Amino acid sequence: MNFIQVIPRNRGIIAGSIASIGARLTNVITMLLATSVAARAMTKEEFGLWAILVSFMYISVNFDLGFRFGLGNRLAAQVALSDGTTNQKQKELYLSIFFLQIGIGILGVFVGFLLSRFISWQSVLKIHQLDLIANIKFIIFIVFSFLLLNLSLNLVSSGFFAYQEVNLYCFLNAGQSIIQLVLFWISILIFPFKGMIICYFLIPLLTGMMCTSFFFYRREWNLVWIPFKIIKQHVRSLANRSMEFFMLSLSSTITTAVSTILAGNIAGLSVAGDFDLIKKIFGLLVTSHLAMLAPLAPAYTRAAQIGNWEWVRKKFSFCRHVVWPIVFIGGASVIYIFHPIILKIWSGRNLHDFTLAGLLALIAVLSGWGNTQSVLLNSLGLVRWQALASILMAPLFIFLPLYFGKFWNVKGVAFGSLICMIPGTLFWPFYASYALKKKLLRV
Repeated sequence: MNFIQVIPRNRGIIAGSIASIGARLTNVITMLLATSVAARAMTKEEFGLWAILVSFMYISVNFDLGFRFGLGNRLAAQVALSDGTTNQKQKELYLSIFFLQIGIGILGVFVGFLLSRFISWQSVLKIHQLDLIANIKFIIFIVFSFLLLNLSLNLVSSGFFAYQEVNLYCFLNAGQSIIQLVLFWISILIFPFKGMIICYFLIPLLTGMMCTSFFFYRREWNLVWIPFKIIKQHVRSLANRSMEFFMLSLSSTITTAVSTILAGNIAGLSVAGDFDLIKKIFGLLVTSHLAMLAPLAPAYTRAAQIGNWEWVRKKFSFCRHVVWPIVFIGGASVIYIFHPIILKIWSGRNLHDFTLAGLLALIAVLSGWGNTQSVLLNSLGLVRWQALASILMAPLFIFLPLYFGKFWNVKGVAFGSLICMIPGTLFWPFYASYALKKKLLRV
């Protein structure tokens, strides 16, 4: 039986989902442990800055301009049509985007260096701790540099998923998280705050190099320069769809990550750290849910590519009516009720704000609902309308939290974010159903 025929089988999807959940669970646990250690080892302002830099880490992946997603869809379709075998065309496609990301990263570091000379981070983040004031520009520049140089290495996830090596990638990804946690813990024992931060954000760059090298070894590829003409051809062929992914991903990231940064701007680093702790426990639901859905994305693409739309409809319906309610209605309720106990055990801090927790719980619930639709739409390449909506809504995701934050502090930040999510929650389910009815596929 050939590769294409076995794509829709439930066994492979379930195994991939289990592996993805395992890897994401490892990521979550290591992040929880890192946060617990950081909350105890750092001052309140240091911890607030660390939380904001972690938020920057999630935002920075969008600087790939969406080519990671565009590459993933195109490569998955090519692999399906070649019965799962590797060929020269796939190699040229991957390397073209790989070299593009290296260029974006180098350019971004240069631009970041110029901007760092003019931005007063002390004023933006309301920093009072003297040693932080002295080192803040260097810390933020070096962290941004590491994150930007890591863009080309992030492509490896799209590569492994396209070749149906989900389990292998999940194992490597879990290993990266464990290594980062161990070395971060050691750095806390040895280095001052600046050294801890450098260590924490340098490790993903180094482990990313190792994973990318292993991926090339698995494909029997050499890291060689390919003609600029070929690079330009592949970049142009993916540019429009990738830019749509970029706008969509940027909006999604702003929804989940920028609130901590805005909390720091409104209330200072100390409050931002506490806000981030509460947000993270509800973020566990979103992270776990995405882990469950991750193996479905390339499977949706391949099944649609060969015309098996009934399989796509059944899996999507299951995600809507079974997975989402269990994870979010049940999970969010439990976390909301017990969040003071959870936070005390986790971080050692006495935090109990049921109003803020309720707002953040609702944000998580709506995020999960939106992600259910987006995973399907993205895998089918139906990104244009999502991207357009993202462009229109992006300013509001910043303006409304800032506006309400002036009146209700961090509760206002959460409320403003929640309001911005309502239009998409109502509209995208209709678009997803329409896409399935019309059998739309644009990869």
